Amino acid sequence: MKRLISIGVAIAFAPSIAGAGALEEVIVTAQKRSQSINDVGLSVSAATGEQISDAGITDTGDLIKVSPGLVFTASQNGTPLFSLRGVGFNDYTLGASPAVSVYVDEVPLAYGAFTKGATLDLERVEVLKGPQGLLFGQNSTGGAINYIAAKPTQELEAGAKLSYGSFNRIDTEAHVSGPLSENIAGRVAFATTQADEWQESVGSNRELGKEDLFKGRAQLQFDVSERTTILAGVNGWNDKSDTQAAQLQGLQLQYSSPSEPLVSDTVETQNRIDAFFAQPNAKNNARSAEWDEDRDLSRDDSFSQFTLRVDHEISDSLRFTSITAIGEYEEDYSMDRDGTTLTNMGIDSVGSVDSFTQELRLSGNTDLSQWLVGVNYATNDVKSDETVLVFDSTNVALMPGGPFIDNSTTSITQDIKDIGIFANMEYDLGEKFTVLAGARYTESSNDFTSCSHSDDPGLNATFGFFSDALRGQVPGTTVILPNQCVSLDATTAEVSRTPYSDSLEEDNVSWRLGLNYRANEDLLLYTLASKGYKTGSYPILPASTTSQFEPVTQESVQALEGGLKWSFAEGKAQLNSAIFYYQYDDKQVRGSVKDPVYNQLDRLVNIPESTIQGAEIELTYSPIDGLLLRGSGTYVNTEVKEWYTFVNPTTGQDEDGLNGVREQGDFSGSDLPFTPEMHFVADVDYRRPINENIGGFVGANLLYNSEANSTFGDPDKTRIDSFTTVDLRAGVEALDGTWTATVWGRNVTDEYYWSNQFVTQDVLVRYAAKPVTYGISFAYNFM
Repeated sequence: MKRLISIGVAIAFAPSIAGAGALEEVIVTAQKRSQSINDVGLSVSAATGEQISDAGITDTGDLIKVSPGLVFTASQNGTPLFSLRGVGFNDYTLGASPAVSVYVDEVPLAYGAFTKGATLDLERVEVLKGPQGLLFGQNSTGGAINYIAAKPTQELEAGAKLSYGSFNRIDTEAHVSGPLSENIAGRVAFATTQADEWQESVGSNRELGKEDLFKGRAQLQFDVSERTTILAGVNGWNDKSDTQAAQLQGLQLQYSSPSEPLVSDTVETQNRIDAFFAQPNAKNNARSAEWDEDRDLSRDDSFSQFTLRVDHEISDSLRFTSITAIGEYEEDYSMDRDGTTLTNMGIDSVGSVDSFTQELRLSGNTDLSQWLVGVNYATNDVKSDETVLVFDSTNVALMPGGPFIDNSTTSITQDIKDIGIFANMEYDLGEKFTVLAGARYTESSNDFTSCSHSDDPGLNATFGFFSDALRGQVPGTTVILPNQCVSLDATTAEVSRTPYSDSLEEDNVSWRLGLNYRANEDLLLYTLASKGYKTGSYPILPASTTSQFEPVTQESVQALEGGLKWSFAEGKAQLNSAIFYYQYDDKQVRGSVKDPVYNQLDRLVNIPESTIQGAEIELTYSPIDGLLLRGSGTYVNTEVKEWYTFVNPTTGQDEDGLNGVREQGDFSGSDLPFTPEMHFVADVDYRRPINENIGGFVGANLLYNSEANSTFGDPDKTRIDSFTTVDLRAGVEALDGTWTATVWGRNVTDEYYWSNQFVTQDVLVRYAAKPVTYGISFAYNFM
């Protein structure tokens, strides 16, 4: 049983110092109202927009630099996956909700693929740890990341930033904000990234990895009256970058010899085995990779969203808020995740999501209380066609003499609806004690269809052959027409021919109880108990039997937490600390089961019972003017208490499930995936005047992750090694804030590391991070 220890000394990225070394008060909206972070009785990490920019944070995955305990993983399909304190969901299906939800101005970005534009033009970001289902919805068992965008201003202001770095990377950012009339203000911001290829082919002079990304946001704020404000906005992004090729690290052939029971064409299978042994490994070079020679591995993904927020003060102590959002996401990308020039695991994906959310709430206060009640409704209509290219795989030459399987397309639709009713109250029991209580009732439904199909003669002939064999019929009796659904009925072995359809309906009650004790004006002690849920989910996968389409049911996390928030040293230091324990039931994972056609195949499964326990500490300190130190640490011990089982379709018996390297067994006692033992963050920023107009600054950021694993049982093949990165920066700035010039380097020691290593089809591959990069930036503010 391993332990996750995440400790750090993170030194703030910008001089958030109020003067004479005193720390500036941080205001957050973790409870959907503005509060000092020192008055919030739960664990919250916050960073300002300036800190985010100085740290080079351009997407949500970079937040690991400022919030230890938050882990970022590149999924097998390239979409970002997040976990907090060991709670996360490792599925990359379009329409699979994450366990750590992401919001911009309290508007949910339902899926990880939506988040590419979240870091644009920010006021701050808040990372809320622990179940946040009460106020942020049921898909927040791990926590929530809430971005606060900069808002329109009543004074005219504008700014621009230009950066040039390695691989001819050019980043531009700009914004303009100001009044349009006496009662209307507007703000427009955009950012672009253009960069050359950074990956290099192992066996040729080909390159991959160009970047082409645009992000934009426009907002109008209408001060209708002294009591009514309307904020309307549009935001979106378009990504035409290359996808990342995986790095080959080894082989795990599905059929390692032609003597496998289901192999029919022994000569063809042996040829495929030989071809894999001829493929070169990428080894320990961040830029080296290999991919198919005749495919365009680029994206054309986009997201657009309209938001409308209305705040109306009914009285001095009563406020009505309405938040509406309509979004549309489209993806069209190709990627090679097998790290070879063979067609082993190529992906072509086309999909879309139409999203709508509406929240209505009333909030108010009395002399002794703060309260909030509301209702939330959300719909997500998902469509996806994902084609898997497998022609050179060892497990597809199953018909004597062919035809052999070349590809399979899985087409799904999901009609997802959620409705929730919630209430929360804080009540003062005298001057020192405040009790917190809240609950949310949620109903969710998911109407799902799925069909594995193709116009490939090899796929259709193979499934017809196995249907006949399993039912004892003469070979050739079953004929499958192009693009008919090929998955076999899990009970009868008949070809399905029509889409599988199912509906998942669930409900739950999430809740939170807490007690705050204000020992004095500088010290807050708190205890908190909460329970949150994540809705069930269906997979996208090329299913040989319809049973693989079955969903996982909702998971839950019940948490206990106690902590303190203490300001000392005459306001120059802040110490926050917490201990916590989680009961994690029915954790959702992308597991594996035995398959009568392909040997083993993916399937979503629930891990019945796990536990998480630990402690964390955060220290912020300004020993002298111009220098700010912040430290964060999290210790986490995770353990699977009960492993999952499945019914073997061949024997009809219950068997232990498989882990990510296709090992079968009882993995009780294992750690949860993607939980490094130690995550250490350190950043130093020191600033001082050079003369009466110009100041200078230097800074360094260090990030350390100890080893982890991408699956259960800690197999060597899927281990994610420890790594250390160092970022440096230095520059000069106008003391009146009009301009800043910076030179910077990221990963200056050129550390080779990766965020995911996994088995797919016949190979063991990993996704490596970029090597060392250097650059210069210049920012100018027009005021």
